[in-house]
Amino acid sequence: MKYRHYFTQLLIFISPLILLCFSQPRTATANSSTLNTSQGVMLDLGRHPLDETAIKAVISAAAEQHMQYVELHLSDNEHLCFQSAYLGNAASATVLSATTLEQLVAYANQLNIELVPDVDLPSHAGAILRQLQQTHPDIYNTVKLDDKTIDYTKPAAVSLATTLYGELDASFNNQSQHDLMLGADEVSGSASAYIELTTFINQVSRFQNQHGFNTSIWNDSLLKNELTRLDSNITINYWSQSGNNTDAAIIADRYANRVSVPDILASGHPIVNCNSYATYYQIKNIGNVNDDDYFINYLNNTFRPNIFNEIDTNGHNQDWTIEDGVTTNGILVSLWGADSEHVTPTAIVNFIKRMTIPRSF
Repeated sequence: MKYRHYFTQLLIFISPLILLCFSQPRTATANSSTLNTSQGVMLDLGRHPLDETAIKAVISAAAEQHMQYVELHLSDNEHLCFQSAYLGNAASATVLSATTLEQLVAYANQLNIELVPDVDLPSHAGAILRQLQQTHPDIYNTVKLDDKTIDYTKPAAVSLATTLYGELDASFNNQSQHDLMLGADEVSGSASAYIELTTFINQVSRFQNQHGFNTSIWNDSLLKNELTRLDSNITINYWSQSGNNTDAAIIADRYANRVSVPDILASGHPIVNCNSYATYYQIKNIGNVNDDDYFINYLNNTFRPNIFNEIDTNGHNQDWTIEDGVTTNGILVSLWGADSEHVTPTAIVNFIKRMTIPRSF
């Protein structure tokens, strides 16, 4: 029985790699993603865990504000918010079981809301790595790049990612649209290592495509010279070319090497506007009347789908770069949860009910 258990665990871990061998590059069995023409809100459960009742209230508020999807950021360095059979963590009120996730999907379906699972890899993986160290120490030693990052140059990292995503696919499958956020933001590494990052993204994306899911990633770790290698059906969520850095040398390097909105448009990748000035808000600030009013008023009355956060020709981080070539109106408002334990679910819901995400230029 002991050896049968080990054999079963081995099959769970290597089966995604076997499936990858049969994947078809640059094609997808999934329907085309609609995120680049939809409006949604991202809820950071990795830093501000919520239970099923509170998440349902958020979904209801999003529907009331005529949004099309809610993205659930299910893991970060601080907390792992979903139960994984492979990782062996226990379910709780804020560690959502597969059954609870399915119930949330069923509830969202009633309100015509898509739920998009978001497990950010290879960075922002601290909670996953800690759990992996407990249950699979050999794999942990293989895939750990640092305390917050899995080593995307290793085949075992692809297998880990596809194993976790495959578990979530089963919970989120019963929807008319199927999307999953891979992450790929703020990734450690050099320009040469980022060649392997593109390979990692493509491999896990193709796995998802074979299971009927579209994929999206953040823009900030994408290099201009790697964009042609990135599978063309991957949606790019664009939050900031500078990565919100202020150092002049870093900004100059990013202007020269990190993708811009025109680069993405030329490549044909779908794009979602996640402007880090206009659509990013810290949950910890909810309740600060001046901050709340400024954000809501700017989002509702000034921001438009073609106003991006990019670096201008003078080397300045420009929050209001108008890109006339953008013709789709996909916008995602991200609510990040660091240091926000004092904010109640009711306050978050009421804040969402004040949002009117623009649909026009």
